[in-house]
Amino acid sequence: MTYRVRPAARRMLAAFVPAALVVLGTAPGGAAQRAGSGPLPANVDAVYRISFTGLGKIGHFHFNSAINGDGYTLAADAKIDTAIFDYKGNMSSRGVVTSAGISARPADYAFHYRQKTFLKKKKIKTLNIAFTGPAVSKVTPADEPSPKTVPVTPEQLRNVLDPLSGVMALSLANAANPCAQKLPIYDGKQRFDVVFAPLRRAGADHVCSVRLVPISGHKPGEGAASVIKGNIELVLRPVPKANVVIPYRVTVPTIIGTAELNSERVDITMPDQQRIALRR
Repeated sequence: MTYRVRPAARRMLAAFVPAALVVLGTAPGGAAQRAGSGPLPANVDAVYRISFTGLGKIGHFHFNSAINGDGYTLAADAKIDTAIFDYKGNMSSRGVVTSAGISARPADYAFHYRQKTFLKKKKIKTLNIAFTGPAVSKVTPADEPSPKTVPVTPEQLRNVLDPLSGVMALSLANAANPCAQKLPIYDGKQRFDVVFAPLRRAGADHVCSVRLVPISGHKPGEGAASVIKGNIELVLRPVPKANVVIPYRVTVPTIIGTAELNSERVDITMPDQQRIALRR
């Protein structure tokens, strides 16, 4: 039984972390404004609880965003700790908020993780993506893809977002209908689209369905989408005083159970230093 669960757990994590990263669209802050709205927060600091079917709480996800003028800086860390799988990841991104197009233009992205699976060696990896203008210019290290991998073309690396800048772009969506959008994501290996669609309203909350659509960089039949069973759901909660919507819950059904991220706390600081705190 153990040997059947371990590979599935690794595939579950491969699906869960990127999906949760992109859909956790807390708003950035600073002097930037969206058309027809007030100023965005100067800083957002959020902590989410990660839980899994039958295991309860297995980790946390922490996200922080800030803007200085039109430039943004983003940072996130995730930790998962179970009897058969340990994972620690740190991510950072910086770029500029644009007034048109994708609304966020990344300059560079860094990702470092360490994972240990029961009876297997520890795995450590660092990855950096550099952008020049609207396109990816360099990925370090430049790993040679498997011959079975769907090739990533230069055209597919134009006007894309790293996973954290995807968070930024989601937060800049139309607040009246934040579920109607598609984000083009490149994580340094795989190019995929994250497609959001309205599902329903739950009081003031917006409930979105989320699909991961593989484009390239994956092996046929593999990748994040291959281990997701059903629809990812994202609950967005409007915070009118901050001119943003805050992700309240993300649910990711996988082939071995359901993973969830639930908001534990969100601290928002506005440009005038007004503070807004959201708690469970």
